[in-house]
Amino acid sequence: MTTTLSAPEPLILVVDDSATSRVVIEKQLKKLGCNVTTAQDGMSGLAAMAKVEFDLVLLDCQMPDMSGYDVAMQVRKREREEESAHTPIVAISAETDAAHMQMCLDSGMDGVLGKPLPVDELKKILSLWCDVDVAASPATTVEEMSAADLQALFRSTSLEDFAAMQVLLAQADMRGIGRMAHRMKGAALTMGAATIVGTLERIEAIVIRNAAPASDLPAEIDMLKQQLQTI
Repeated sequence: MTTTLSAPEPLILVVDDSATSRVVIEKQLKKLGCNVTTAQDGMSGLAAMAKVEFDLVLLDCQMPDMSGYDVAMQVRKREREEESAHTPIVAISAETDAAHMQMCLDSGMDGVLGKPLPVDELKKILSLWCDVDVAASPATTVEEMSAADLQALFRSTSLEDFAAMQVLLAQADMRGIGRMAHRMKGAALTMGAATIVGTLERIEAIVIRNAAPASDLPAEIDMLKQQLQTI
């Protein structure tokens, strides 16, 4: 009699400051048979990696306390000092341009996935780095968050972020507005909210790239407010 042992669930860490993105990515990974841990910022992610040897880390790049680039560099530094195994790190980002991808690789990451994360791309990444046949992995039983609950989470977190953006606007903190717009864009991409993504990209163009007049910013933020009310 031959006993076939099932492969262990891949241990995956998701580090993202957007609650909506964390929930959606966690659901996707659990459906693919993964054991998932989440962290809401870079420091929490580093702390989790110090305790557990993860098979793969999915890492957001733009976070308020510590960027994903800095997290990756810290991990690689720790691995060199401790002569420990290489932890695969893949960026999850709303940006997919060549310069951004090069920054990810230069910081020590192993690849880049653009938001929203297609399931097929997740499968490829898991198969590549976790040495498992994801297609053959049984999906774990997960208590599903309903679409309505997920939409409610997206709405509440987006409104909280928008309130923070208004405070930053009153303080004329353009850098802070850019960070907030980027985080909101990641969640909107995850939820397929194309019109909101477009407005946030225009805000980023004003405050980050100076690609549009600063005088356009109040109108774009007002447009964003109206769009968020329709979620």
